[in-house]
Amino acid sequence: MAASETSQPSPTVTLATAAIVGELDTARAVHILPESLVPIRPTIMSYSASLFSTVASFPLDSMKTRMQTHNYSNMIDCFTKTVTNEGILGLFRGITAPLLSASISKAIGVSVYTASKPYAAMIQNNTFKPLTSSTSDPKQYQSIILGLNNAPMSFTAGFISGASCTVFTSPVQFLKLFQQLIVLMQDDLKLNSSQKVPKTTWEVAKSIKQIEGIRGLYSGFRYHFIRDSVGFGLYFSIYETCKILINGFSTKDGMLYGTNIPINGISIPIAGGISAVASWVLVFPIDTVKSLYQRDVVSNIIRGLVSKEPKIIVMRPLRFPTRDMYKGLSATMAKSIVASVSFFSCYEYLMKYIT
Repeated sequence: MAASETSQPSPTVTLATAAIVGELDTARAVHILPESLVPIRPTIMSYSASLFSTVASFPLDSMKTRMQTHNYSNMIDCFTKTVTNEGILGLFRGITAPLLSASISKAIGVSVYTASKPYAAMIQNNTFKPLTSSTSDPKQYQSIILGLNNAPMSFTAGFISGASCTVFTSPVQFLKLFQQLIVLMQDDLKLNSSQKVPKTTWEVAKSIKQIEGIRGLYSGFRYHFIRDSVGFGLYFSIYETCKILINGFSTKDGMLYGTNIPINGISIPIAGGISAVASWVLVFPIDTVKSLYQRDVVSNIIRGLVSKEPKIIVMRPLRFPTRDMYKGLSATMAKSIVASVSFFSCYEYLMKYIT
């Protein structure tokens, strides 16, 4: 008679090819989409969530741009002077373009990310052997393995997503920056009241085309491309990896160990905040170079409109970050946390309860 063998759990490859969101809770759905819209459900949900997050975070984005390109001692100084000189609406100057574009680009970005992640996983599997874990391993260890396997494919998919959005977002971001700086540039150039400058998004776009041509809308594109492709890669990979690691401390019914707190109520805001801060700290110097270059372009466009001699503009080199390249980081951190937490919380809620 053959000796009985003790069955050993076989190692399993742990991959997370699904993007961003977990299971749909059909039992508690609050709205049913028409069947024709179901295939584009992630796009609709990401667009809706982005509208919400853009409005919530825009004043902080406006302060970031002002602090990068002009001298303010801190966020409070920037806020006080802006509200005093331009009113509270000054903080929302230029929101029209990003309100539409940020939502569309976020929807495109999430859709491209979702579509490209399985291909990134396939490339990863053919490039190097994924780490494995067993069902008998502690849940936290399984989460670590899943997170380590997930990070490279999420970064690759995020990089593709960010790169694909820049063709659309670069001109709109430039329009936004132009409107955010227009009042400050009037003071810098010492313009009088008779020298009119563009105010609305449409007037700004026409002025750019008049002085720089269509290519002028893509001023600073190379910096924008690097910032968004690398930034999106970091953003998505850090978000998903942090969420996976935090979810390793959940019970079978989705609660944090030893509590009645839903794990998603913790993992989503924490992962969203960490991903926003970490990704922006790493790409912020590139964003500063972009803003400074575009400020010079804006100055020359206004000079052209009021018949002043333009200045020679040179491409600013990307260099090792120094302290002066982090002006406005505090506003960016606050803005990115508000935007990221509000976006992911809203998006995952909609994806869970809108069927």
